[in-house]
Amino acid sequence: MTPAEQRPCSRLAPARDTGLTVGGGLRGGRRRRRSLAPVFAIVAALAVGAAMLASAAGNRSATRAVVPAETTASVPVAATNTAEALREPTPAFAAYRSLSLRLPVDPGDVTALAYHQASGNEALHLCSLVPDADMAAAAKVKAVAASDSASVSAETTAVETVWRGTVLRLWRSNRSGKPDTAADVGADPGSIVYSPVTGTVLQVRAYKLYNKYPDYEIHIRPDGWPEVDVVLIHVDDIAVTAGDWVIGGASHVACVRKMSDKIDIQLGGYTQNGGDHVHVQLNRVAVPGKLEPLSGS
Repeated sequence: MTPAEQRPCSRLAPARDTGLTVGGGLRGGRRRRRSLAPVFAIVAALAVGAAMLASAAGNRSATRAVVPAETTASVPVAATNTAEALREPTPAFAAYRSLSLRLPVDPGDVTALAYHQASGNEALHLCSLVPDADMAAAAKVKAVAASDSASVSAETTAVETVWRGTVLRLWRSNRSGKPDTAADVGADPGSIVYSPVTGTVLQVRAYKLYNKYPDYEIHIRPDGWPEVDVVLIHVDDIAVTAGDWVIGGASHVACVRKMSDKIDIQLGGYTQNGGDHVHVQLNRVAVPGKLEPLSGS
């Protein structure tokens, strides 16, 4: 067997007349020397085009805002406000199981923070991440002292600093239970209010506090917690609508409403601004899709 027979795939195809002689000239005519000028012209044109594309790409990259990869990986597509996505969130102050609550105002705006009994039977108990304050000392100086220590929570993938403050425990004689189902975060009227959790705004509702004073409720469902409704009241200048996705401690949702000129606020005994605050409460969603309104602060 010949080598060619051993390699059947190497059989040659039938010869085809190309019109060229073995020396490279045209059959039936004299040999011609082929010019390389057209080839050089094509190569030069391609080089110029590549240079122009590279320059345009460089100009675009010079003007494009650069967002760190770790930021874009942790922020869903629904987040359209880059400033919020890159803003350092406020620290945590409380938790419900593994769900952390961040301060709804900047730490520098906090005048005092107090837990009390919430109204309604669906309010969930909160676990304070900061120590209790000296109530007598706080009442004397009309301020709540900062904590001597700072702790770090590993509840989430990101390191989460806990607020360096202390909390008051205020009892409401007309309500039962321990003072841990609602939080009043004191701040001056007009202070920016941030969402305490990352999630979706379910409802913004106007109502009248004690059936008399205009106020707003903001209801937020935390990501991964469909059975929890985070409610904010005593707010004004609403900045969100139902369906908005918000970032905990970073998304501006409203401003603190002035209420101290209308009602006697219990927190006012420990602050110098009359006790104005934003009220934060977690309600259990007993019936899917049904949100419990708040009737009191």
